[in-house]
Amino acid sequence: MNRALRWLKNALLGLVVLVIVAVTSAYALSERTIRRTYTAPATNIAVPTDSASVAEGMRLAKIHGCAGCHGSQLEGQIFIDEPLIARVASPDLTIAARAYSDAELVRIIRHGVRPDGRSVVGMPSGMFSSLRDDDLGKIIAYIRSLPPSEGQRRDVTLRLGARIMFAAGKFKPAAVEVREAQAASASFPRPGEANSEGAYLARTVCTECHGAKLEGDTRGSPDLRIAAGYTLEQFTHLMRTGKALGDRELELMSSVARNRFSHFTDDEIRALHSYLVARPAVHQ
Repeated sequence: MNRALRWLKNALLGLVVLVIVAVTSAYALSERTIRRTYTAPATNIAVPTDSASVAEGMRLAKIHGCAGCHGSQLEGQIFIDEPLIARVASPDLTIAARAYSDAELVRIIRHGVRPDGRSVVGMPSGMFSSLRDDDLGKIIAYIRSLPPSEGQRRDVTLRLGARIMFAAGKFKPAAVEVREAQAASASFPRPGEANSEGAYLARTVCTECHGAKLEGDTRGSPDLRIAAGYTLEQFTHLMRTGKALGDRELELMSSVARNRFSHFTDDEIRALHSYLVARPAVHQ
């Protein structure tokens, strides 16, 4: 009996040691990942001030999901607060717009890199890395047009679950996702080629959920070749109402379509559908 108890005690002690080593390693590896610095160009782009450009910037901000993370008035909000995962609060963009230059905002949005060289976390900069100067300039113009408020300050508190995921490479800094998106650029038509306009829309609104090559990801989002099963009329209905074939509600896509994609123009929906339908034949 004493021998069995000693064995059990030693086994439990060994397990505790393994857990401590694993947690310490996860913390060290994740800390090294999130503290890494990156180089990215500081690019000046034209930021208009006319009312038409600001209004278009508001539409583009809705389509690209700025309100989903930063709140309806871009005042910032807590969008993740899981005891074992993380607490992540997006910053008030009316504050950020006054704290950063245009070039610094471009660097953060497109490259996921803050002025100190460290990467932002939780921002889909990989998706935004392909934004045209004209569109990005209008989005910044809209952000700068908003009256300043005293909203949410940026807060990224990584707990054990998130640190394990960072250490394992399942969670990645935004700057890393940007590089992956740039590496995937060869799978899309170039400007001026057939369906390039639809491809631009897909790269800048769909890749956040469907992966850098639109092939789906481990979270369960499908390969967007599924769009080939929709007529233009059916696809337009999905974009406008969030209702899939058979008038079905989809777990995430339905709310995203209603809140974001319903702001697409008819021409944008047509271009996106044409590209997604052409993908099976053009991009294998």
